[in-house]
Amino acid sequence: MTGGVFTSPPLTEFNVTVDGQAVAVTRSGFRRRAVSVPPQVRDLRVESRLFLRLAAPVPEGAVVVVTNPGAALWPAGFSFAITASPLRLSHAIHVNQEGYTTTLPKQVMIGYNLGSLGELPLNPALGFSLVETGSGNTVFSGPLTRRADAGFTMAPLPYQEVLQADFSAWQTPGEYRLQVPGLGASLPFLIADGMAMNFTRAYALGIYQQRSGAPVGLPFSRHSHAASHLAPAQVPVPSASFVKAWQNIASVNGNYNLNPRHTAPRLATEADQLFPFINASHIDVSGGHYDAGDYSKYTINSAQMLHYLTFAVDSMPGVAALDNLGLPESGDGISDVLQEAMHEAAFLSKMQDADGGFYFLVYPKERKYEDNVLPDQGDPQIVYPKNTSATAAATAALAELASSPTFQNLYPALAASYLQKANLGWQFLLNAIATYGKDGCYQKITHYGDVFMHDDELAWAACAIFLATGDANAHSLLRTWYDPSDRNTRRWTWWRLFEAYGCATRSYAFAVSSGRRTAGETDAAYLTKCRNEVQGAGDYALTNSLNSAYGTGFDSASKRTRSAGWYFS
Repeated sequence: MTGGVFTSPPLTEFNVTVDGQAVAVTRSGFRRRAVSVPPQVRDLRVESRLFLRLAAPVPEGAVVVVTNPGAALWPAGFSFAITASPLRLSHAIHVNQEGYTTTLPKQVMIGYNLGSLGELPLNPALGFSLVETGSGNTVFSGPLTRRADAGFTMAPLPYQEVLQADFSAWQTPGEYRLQVPGLGASLPFLIADGMAMNFTRAYALGIYQQRSGAPVGLPFSRHSHAASHLAPAQVPVPSASFVKAWQNIASVNGNYNLNPRHTAPRLATEADQLFPFINASHIDVSGGHYDAGDYSKYTINSAQMLHYLTFAVDSMPGVAALDNLGLPESGDGISDVLQEAMHEAAFLSKMQDADGGFYFLVYPKERKYEDNVLPDQGDPQIVYPKNTSATAAATAALAELASSPTFQNLYPALAASYLQKANLGWQFLLNAIATYGKDGCYQKITHYGDVFMHDDELAWAACAIFLATGDANAHSLLRTWYDPSDRNTRRWTWWRLFEAYGCATRSYAFAVSSGRRTAGETDAAYLTKCRNEVQGAGDYALTNSLNSAYGTGFDSASKRTRSAGWYFS
């Protein structure tokens, strides 16, 4: 490497034999990638790979030896040798290592990047075989098809040599490897009806390990710690006693005036609050789930999580009876998903001040992130001020859980108490709008919940209150505040179901099937708009997947702008 540019060694530096016969090297390539960078003590690990293109293909079973006669690249006497076994491990064959179910689609992508040599050219005529791991017998064979990526505008276009193997027709449970002539074989994988449960279990374990206020550990998880952040959080008043906290608040909303609709005073000091703290001492905010790798708990994110869990219980077949996810509550006859939602709701309900408003988040008192301690050794915490976006989100989420037929049947008293809190939050919002105006009552605190100011959270709150209570005024406000067919209510005009607008749309679209309202109580035209938006989101995700060589769903907008995209299995 010279100045970050790869300079190929002379091809005479390589001597390659195949079964003892010399084979010429026609080209060489290089690829370098970071493998790991530990965050605490920087220890960058880099993987470097050198690729050689030969003048003739390597037959199956042949022994390939690579030496460096001049010893300029590696020590004399050292060589690389491998047997081109038909079942040698190939990094070009990308299976779902978790496995496949018997009846759902089963696809494998074949492709590889050779660094400076570009993509590995592949011939679809090779075909593929499904090999039983134990016996080595071929049980299924099929053709390979091109799966070129679509949507990128760069040159050269990436992912144009990717092939797809489809063995959906094979439905016999067992352990297998996928083999391609000349390439080798994949890692072993299972076909079994329990594979989908492994994904569900992985998600459930991830959520369980994010629990706050409860012990986490064996036999449910090997990542153990005692119950965490049990001490009450402080309210940051008077501000003279919480200088760092107010500095942090002011540091994240300095750009509030970039939005001309943000007419409320900037929330930078205690005196700027439109809605001052009423409970001004210590507050029990234990429970819930941590937001990420740190131990903060954002009201808006918590509310959306509560929506996803509640929606799954109410609207996805079988979830209300899913009681075997390997959590402490498993086996008690109550859906594990519902109980994880209850753990979140128990925290969220504590975030309400006496006037009905909800605090924005729970945060360390003296710094931004607790990134160097276990949660049970975490910092003293505070709550951030109230604002209308956090209040609307919490109001909506608690109203949704309170109106869940499954939750009501199991916990009628708790459902009633959550609905009471939701109604108090809704009244807070109506009072705030009446006092300051819809725009004037919103004070930005951080970027969370700020994409549409508080418009999406207000729409979600109106939707949830209507679905929970039948409130005609909330129903009218929902239709006034939010048109699901308006492209401007999508993130960047194309990302459907974004944040709280998505929560409102899903909730209304499934209002009847979830048992909250009857068909006659909903607005038929509005219901159609919500259902169309849900359908459109699904179609868009499917299109992105079909246009992605590896089926990841990398969206076309990100491809056009060459920006980061999210990959899913």
